[in-house]
Amino acid sequence: MLNQDNGHPPYQHQSSMYHQEELAPVVKFSDWMIALVITAIPVLNFIMLIVWAMETGGNPNRVNWAKACLVVMCLQIVAGFFIMGAFMGAISHFMGGLSQFNQLSTW
Repeated sequence: MLNQDNGHPPYQHQSSMYHQEELAPVVKFSDWMIALVITAIPVLNFIMLIVWAMETGGNPNRVNWAKACLVVMCLQIVAGFFIMGAFMGAISHFMGGLSQFNQLSTW
């Protein structure tokens, strides 16, 4: 019997489909703490995130976390350049306005 809404058979429990591959072990609290401390160190964080993201035999939870952190870090760097450019442009505009003010005040 087909479901009238979408033409598919009615819902059947498909738990065997979801458990075909072995689940990754839970990352321990101490491992997360070490990872967070390492990512707080400025240059080492980028290096270790790349290493963890490229691991083939590592825990897939940490691999995905490292990839997500790298994406967020890259977005922060790009946003930082845009914000810095806007700030420098505003300062430049302000300084240019001051030089015109100084030229007018000397007359």
